[in-house]
Amino acid sequence: MGREGMDQGMDIPARYFDGVRPVPQPVMLRAVPQGVEIRLSGEVPPIVWPFAEARLDSLKPEARLHRVSRNIDTGERLVVEAEAFASAFAPYLKAFGKGRAGEASGLRIALWTGGAIASVVFLFFVGLPLLARVLAPLVPWSWETTLGKSVEPQVLEMFGKGSAVQLCGEENSPGKAALDAMVARLSAGAKLPAPVKVEVLDTAITNAFALPGGHIYLFRPIIEKAGSPDEVAGVLAHEIGHVVHRDAMRGLIHDGALSLLIGAVLGDVTGGSTVTVLAKMMAGSAYSRENESEADRVSVDLMRHAGADPRAINGFFRRLGAGEKSSPSILDALSSHPVTAERITAVEKLAADAPQGGKPILSASEWQALRGICNQTRPSPAAKS
Repeated sequence: MGREGMDQGMDIPARYFDGVRPVPQPVMLRAVPQGVEIRLSGEVPPIVWPFAEARLDSLKPEARLHRVSRNIDTGERLVVEAEAFASAFAPYLKAFGKGRAGEASGLRIALWTGGAIASVVFLFFVGLPLLARVLAPLVPWSWETTLGKSVEPQVLEMFGKGSAVQLCGEENSPGKAALDAMVARLSAGAKLPAPVKVEVLDTAITNAFALPGGHIYLFRPIIEKAGSPDEVAGVLAHEIGHVVHRDAMRGLIHDGALSLLIGAVLGDVTGGSTVTVLAKMMAGSAYSRENESEADRVSVDLMRHAGADPRAINGFFRRLGAGEKSSPSILDALSSHPVTAERITAVEKLAADAPQGGKPILSASEWQALRGICNQTRPSPAAKS
């Protein structure tokens, strides 16, 4: 009898990582003929991973799966109790795409030898950060810009969970003009080889990121939750700081080299592809504490150069933390920019000699226009691809 004729299985509990936030969500899984059905809480429609996209990595001590769509690791993960998974999915085990569980055991054993472990640990904590810091400034800006453009659709698709992600603001709208004015006033002190380009992404995640080559994305809630234009400017100036220090390029060199190393040991050469590594990094990995401190310093300098209050970013983070204590995932959504008391204190010290208040980065009318930027949307590169 084919899979189509089998009955649907029982529900089993699991932990689901959506590829964006680092915290798992409790879900229920069910084996269906189409694949792995994931039922989230509330009224959210179930998600189905086709068997061809569901990769079974291990069965001991827990069943672990990840999803690959169009040869791109989406960052999604499932962790399930092994016995329950084996029982519920027994008729379908051969239908899963090949994961790490199907690779040669000799290579896995080699990874866990003392020499291999020591090499990986040394490279991760010493060699790769040093390599990334030295090599990133040597990459021509034109190459970095081309790289950013080439991976942009895939990165945006991951944040949009495969849907048609929209950008906020028509090109000639007042909201877009206000955003461009803020960018011009902040980036005037950045001394970059080319202007940065900033867009607002119409999605409910509270986040912001910078691609290689200076293309920055603010997410809609950054503007919605901000109490002033200077708070938005503080977040944007921080992202410009990552561009100044070429942190996305550093991260790609670091994570790409590590993926290639592990891929060579495990025999998975496809896992180190540029698009996959960068997309995963942008969607959920964290910058180092050093990267964040450097970006904070640039943020303070740019805000000071523009005549605005460099402490404004702290007001945004304090309000976000105080107003969302009942929802612990809201700050976890800022996974690439962890908010800590240490960082807030550091910004206060860096801005200690700056005048309180400063000059607003936008006029009242410009701020009103920016607040309404998402009243109109247009397709993003992900939607067009």
